[in-house]
Amino acid sequence: MNTPKPHTPPPDAIRQARLAAGLTQSEAADLVRSSLRGWQQWEAGDRAMPPGLFELFMLKTGQWPFEGRAAH
Repeated sequence: MNTPKPHTPPPDAIRQARLAAGLTQSEAADLVRSSLRGWQQWEAGDRAMPPGLFELFMLKTGQWPFEGRAAH
């Protein structure tokens, strides 16, 4: 089976997911065991968020599947 490779989420999607979960940047970072600065860089687009970490955040906040995609 050929599963498509997950893509790095765009900064706006990261921010929107955090806001939808009702979390501060610090709380969101803690949830995925990241630093606050790292989270800020992902939302600012200064650094790419690993796709697996975004999936973890979405799962932990009950927002998966994202954009209608089915989880495999």
